[in-house]
Amino acid sequence: MIFQSLTINNLFSYHGEKRFDLSPPAQAEGNIVVIMGRNGYGKTSFLNSVKLLFVGVSRELRGSVQRGSPLHEKGFVRGNKGSWWGILNHKARLDGETRCSVSAVLIDEEGQETKVCRSWDLRNDNYKDRLDVSAPRMRPLSGDQAKQYLSRLLPLDYIPFFFFDAEEVGYLAEANRNQTIEKMEQLLNIRPVDNMKACLDDIDKEWSRDALDLITKENLLKAEHRYDELQLAVSNLTQERERADGHIEELEDEIRHLERNIQLLRGTGTIENSSRLQTEKSKEEERLGEALTALSEAFEHDAFLRVNPQLARDAMMVAESCAASRSNATSELLTSLKDPLNEVFITPPYPDNRLTENQVRFYQRRISKLLDARDVECDQESLFHMETGRAKKLAALLATYQPEHRPGDTLYEQIERAQKADRARSKADNELQNVRQLSDDDKIRLEQLQHDLEQKGNDLLNQRDRVRAIDHKLAIARREAGPLEKQIDSLREKAKKSAAARARLRLLKQMRRLLDAYKQKLKEEMRSALEIAFNKHIKQLLDSNTLVHRARIDEFFQLSYRDAADNEIAMSSLSAGMKQLAATALLWALKDASGRHLPVIIDTPLGRIDRSHQDNLLTRYYPQASQQVILLPTDSELDERKHRLLAPYIYRTFHLNNPSGEETTFELIEPTLEAAHG
Repeated sequence: MIFQSLTINNLFSYHGEKRFDLSPPAQAEGNIVVIMGRNGYGKTSFLNSVKLLFVGVSRELRGSVQRGSPLHEKGFVRGNKGSWWGILNHKARLDGETRCSVSAVLIDEEGQETKVCRSWDLRNDNYKDRLDVSAPRMRPLSGDQAKQYLSRLLPLDYIPFFFFDAEEVGYLAEANRNQTIEKMEQLLNIRPVDNMKACLDDIDKEWSRDALDLITKENLLKAEHRYDELQLAVSNLTQERERADGHIEELEDEIRHLERNIQLLRGTGTIENSSRLQTEKSKEEERLGEALTALSEAFEHDAFLRVNPQLARDAMMVAESCAASRSNATSELLTSLKDPLNEVFITPPYPDNRLTENQVRFYQRRISKLLDARDVECDQESLFHMETGRAKKLAALLATYQPEHRPGDTLYEQIERAQKADRARSKADNELQNVRQLSDDDKIRLEQLQHDLEQKGNDLLNQRDRVRAIDHKLAIARREAGPLEKQIDSLREKAKKSAAARARLRLLKQMRRLLDAYKQKLKEEMRSALEIAFNKHIKQLLDSNTLVHRARIDEFFQLSYRDAADNEIAMSSLSAGMKQLAATALLWALKDASGRHLPVIIDTPLGRIDRSHQDNLLTRYYPQASQQVILLPTDSELDERKHRLLAPYIYRTFHLNNPSGEETTFELIEPTLEAAHG
């Protein structure tokens, strides 16, 4: 299959209808179309238009225009204020146009035409696309039928391997991500085996259900029905939440716009009188006083510990050491003995020759002095001493001021609160000094803007309440679905005990084993063919490299690279350029192993590759990458020398022009002129 033509109408940087004639002339021998232009002239818009045609508004496209989380579909199509104009060409939007589209005429191996068109009408909030397909020997298709036909013509999982930016394919050099491996298996026609196994699993469920007794069967049907209801509810709630998030984004944009207009209107006068501003100023002064009072009280107590957590940590360690020291333990023991020994003289039973009171006091004082003297001797070995109990209490107190507890956060918050209140007080004070009377018209307009702002604010609060309610319902549904899954598994397990079902279930098990064995054999054959082709092509593209001697693809289609001694090379040892070349070699090998004859579109085809390896791409890969290869280089990528290397394989060249950034045009360079240039 090849592109005969591609028409872009009011999409991205293309204003108006721009038709690229991509069909090779009858006598042409080359397979390459070059669409050249400077950065920002429309190359990426061309590639994204092709992706839109076959995939629609995908997560990849939505993520390409905004860092972090991707835009919502509505924001991508209609635009996101301040960051993205939307898919409709900006100049067309200013001219009042609302329709945009991308269409292609495709030619299959038998020379038959298939026409595909995806379009948008943005006159109102209906931003969904319309897909139409006109295929040989079929009535015109649209909607879901058109999507199904298009997915058979070019499955969505194939897109990353045929339409891509060469600078961004380096991740394929590792190809060890589950999603990438699944797409590779789909391309190599291995995934259909898993689809057959999924069908067998559905049959297994049906036969298991039939083998149950009536009561158990009824319970299973109820459980499955409830589980399906929960899954549908989760799906609907998820979609509802996405819509609510989109609405919240719109309301936030509208609120910012209203606040800006109110601020501008207040810049020429204000309807608020000095009484309101004075009230605001008094409130801020009160807040400032509260914050300063809190700071003052803190510095009268323990602020020095809050702002010196490291000092508190050092002190705590000393206290803990003191509490655990042998001298402290001895001191504590001596202290604990003092009272019991003194009480020996005054506690019955008494000796026959009882001591007098003076004698009792004499011996009690002598015992206390002896114990105190021993306690002092123990303490002389330590620079710092504290009784064990007090040391433990001190350590416990200091534990609350350790750095990990961030004891100073409250103080910093009070300081920030004081600064914020001081700024607000100054602002109110400045406004008090600049109060002027608004005109009657401006008063009415300001009142309307304030009313609209209040209404939008209430709508925003309602939407956020709606999101919280949706999240609550989602949590309940998911919490209920978990036990249901276990109940369903338990009921299905009972089916295996049925004598009538055992034979049929055994047959299904044997069929699954056969499919597993067939899949394993198929994977091994495809893995071997892919590994051979990959090593062949990587040597063609990396012929000046001595680090990578060969590559291996294991049974799970995970890649590893080996040096001449067959030691595994760490992925981090491969440069970005080497990864790009390795990824290109893998794409080449996948095309060979899969036998798929599809066009290839490559943005930034030479990327960060050095000169020698660029020549390999130009003379070895692109002439053989596909029956039709569409390259989107910058003028610096494909200079005069490189153009001469590629010229024998080029059958058509377009030069893009877009100095304003809003209206891409192109010039077709005729083959005769191109040959003369070469």
